[in-house]
Amino acid sequence: MKTEKISIFSILFQAAVSLILLVLTGIIIGCLMIPKTVPKSSDSHTAVDTVEAVPIEQHYDGIDFKVDGEVIPFRQLDVVPEIAGRIVYKSDNCRLGRSVQSGEILLRIDPTDYALEVEQLTEAIEQANVNLTENAVQIENTKKELELAAKQLELRKRDWERNQVLAQRNAISAAELDTAQSSLLSAEETIQKLNNQLSIYETQKNKLAVALRKEEIALKTAKLNLERTEVKAPINGVVTSDSFEINSFVQRGTSVAKILDTSQLEIQCSLYMKQIQWVWRQTETENSGYIFSPTPATILYEIDGEQWAWEGTLNTLDGGSLNAITRMVPCRVKVDDPQSVRSVHVHGNNNSIKIAPPTLFSGMYVSIIVHSKPAISLYRIPEKALLPGNTIWTATNGQLHRHTIHVATTVADSVLFYADSEKLSPTDLVVVSPLAAPVEGGNVRVINTGTKNVAQK
Repeated sequence: MKTEKISIFSILFQAAVSLILLVLTGIIIGCLMIPKTVPKSSDSHTAVDTVEAVPIEQHYDGIDFKVDGEVIPFRQLDVVPEIAGRIVYKSDNCRLGRSVQSGEILLRIDPTDYALEVEQLTEAIEQANVNLTENAVQIENTKKELELAAKQLELRKRDWERNQVLAQRNAISAAELDTAQSSLLSAEETIQKLNNQLSIYETQKNKLAVALRKEEIALKTAKLNLERTEVKAPINGVVTSDSFEINSFVQRGTSVAKILDTSQLEIQCSLYMKQIQWVWRQTETENSGYIFSPTPATILYEIDGEQWAWEGTLNTLDGGSLNAITRMVPCRVKVDDPQSVRSVHVHGNNNSIKIAPPTLFSGMYVSIIVHSKPAISLYRIPEKALLPGNTIWTATNGQLHRHTIHVATTVADSVLFYADSEKLSPTDLVVVSPLAAPVEGGNVRVINTGTKNVAQK
């Protein structure tokens, strides 16, 4: 019985507490819903706020924008022997990671066989020249014999004519006439044989001349092959692979090493279409879209708190299409001198340590600042003047005016926007101080205005 009384008392106590909480909640909500008395102004435009404003500056320095990129080889060439043979010499520099100079001998193939071929062809040419000389003598002798045979034929003709006259007078016998005719025919036959012999010698002369030219060409090829026994570096660079040793046999056209060109490097990067448009619009002339004017760029890389810079040029697209994933335009920046480096900034605490200047390596991830100068009119304002929705407030003749601008980019603490966004001019003042509840046409008092447009020229 006593337990039942305690339970009833607990229930009543909980109900009372709940009722008290509900009453308190209602009182609080009622207090919050009581409207506050706000003093009304007879004219909202008559209130005067104090604002800070600065002039809108005209921007002449172009648009610098930053992108990331990866250093890639400008070119990498294979060292390929143009002849086959056994390697008898290998340069100490023709090792992985070593630097080589253009024209440096990297390997030498056994030249014995090629030297013997040059000697054999030299002798063959000498023999061909002897044969041509003999042929020339034969032709000359045959021509002289033809001259004598022609004179002999002339004599036989006259003798034959006299014998014919005598035979008509019966002064000689028929046998003597036949003998004269036989002598004439024999002289004509000699002429014919000599002409045939001369034709043969002339034909032999052409054949010998052709054979001589072939031997001379073969000798040039043999001498060239002999020179090719010394395989030289085609460019200045670094050996990235070598796959041969002394006494190994190489075939013609087989790659035995690779050399990375270090005289120039390229950097792969990607630009947004807006950035590409700035590059396209650097000149007033029409461009093809795939080729644009060279644009200077600064390549930055940081080591141990120190930032290093190289000069490069953006002037080509890396293909003619957008990246399907990023929807950006692949481009390439060319660095003409990867070893020309300068220090631009030090972040480290211990500046007394001298850091050796680096050089660009293939595979480095770097930052690129592209210095574009589009042929467009730009204005510049402090970044704090830009409000959400790309809006700004100007103070003209003591009144506020709202403008929506077309922002180009943000540089440091400034905002660049296109001059044709709104009807604005460098004489307008843009508000940079916070505005509680700005209204169009509101009266303001301007303080701390800029003194001069420092960007104007």
